Amino acid sequence: MNGLPPKKFRIVPGAALTLLTSLAVLFPLYWMVCTSLKKEGEIFRIPPSLIPADLTVENFGYALTRTQVPVFFANSVVYVIGTLIVSLLCASMAAYSISRFKFKGKAAYLGIILLTQLMPITTLIVPLYVSFGAMHLLNNRAALIIVYSAIQIPIDTWLLLGYFNTIPRELDEAARIDGCNNLTILFHIIIPLSKPGLMAVGLSSAISIWQELILAMTFNNRDAARPLMAGVSASITRAGIRWGQMTATGVIACVPIIVIYVFCQRYLVRGLTGGAVKG
Repeated sequence: MNGLPPKKFRIVPGAALTLLTSLAVLFPLYWMVCTSLKKEGEIFRIPPSLIPADLTVENFGYALTRTQVPVFFANSVVYVIGTLIVSLLCASMAAYSISRFKFKGKAAYLGIILLTQLMPITTLIVPLYVSFGAMHLLNNRAALIIVYSAIQIPIDTWLLLGYFNTIPRELDEAARIDGCNNLTILFHIIIPLSKPGLMAVGLSSAISIWQELILAMTFNNRDAARPLMAGVSASITRAGIRWGQMTATGVIACVPIIVIYVFCQRYLVRGLTGGAVKG
């Protein structure tokens, strides 16, 4: 006997902490859904009700039919898909080059890639705005795809580099013996073997792009090109905050991310852990 409590009692503090942490994380999400299903009068009731007394979907109907939320949603999808295509393609080629080839300045190049993540994006807003204005790209979807891709490529390169390093180099050598060039090896061998890593990196990038607002509001002054997060902020008016509309739009914005997490969870776990093991 070592004086310690039984094992089943020792796990109680950890389980309690996990439960409290989960409640702290999930309660804001629950409150957002709960508020979106309340009528306007009940939202401002004191004390507030944890469960809607009279469920209603009128806030969702208002957001989907009387606002630009559907247009914002479609724009966000375009930004995510366009950015993922550009960033994952460029990051894959960069990570493969760094992983497989030796060249002068390789360490410095990696350092520069890492340093780009230390620069606050707000410091780039003015020069980017001036540059896009000179190129007539303001209020253009291409401007945001370019900016988002430039932001995501460095971090995506770092993440994919760790995953590519786990793929045996013997596969490259065998492919070269069969007459494959570097691009063929990358697209037909490395990328297919790196699907979990690509899924994890793509999911991380998609979430960052989906919830971004500052750049989207800066480079787009017209609703036709703004993303879904602009629909959430549009609920804040001079007359006050339309909490029902805002929370309904927030729920609409959360649903795609939750669905992606549910269906891609196993790829996400494999992708995040795959690059951490060598060999």
